[in-house]
Amino acid sequence: MSLGDRAAAWVAAWQWVLILGACLALSVWLNVWQWKRALTAPLRDQVAAQGQALDDSAALLEDRDQSVRRLTAAVDRAAVRLGAAGRAYDRAAREQPLTDPACAPGQARIDAVNRAAGAGE
Repeated sequence: MSLGDRAAAWVAAWQWVLILGACLALSVWLNVWQWKRALTAPLRDQVAAQGQALDDSAALLEDRDQSVRRLTAAVDRAAVRLGAAGRAYDRAAREQPLTDPACAPGQARIDAVNRAAGAGE
């Protein structure tokens, strides 16, 4: 019997053992892979939640920065308006000083105070 015949006989005798061994190895590999995925699932969920929290924090910080810019602009506008109203009031007070404490302050002063308070906007 030649070496080729002996190899063919060995393969014929053991082919099902080899096929079943390959199937068993594949099954073990799939089970280990699934076990590792099941074991790390809570960690993956935690990492995903932390990533979402980081994204939410970044969005909140961006909103905060925009709010700060809007509020700063509003404060600047209010400061300009109050400065102008104060100058208008001072000019009205110089043009029409109060001589009698029982007198009303005059329409120009009242208009200046109303502008400072935001009336007519």
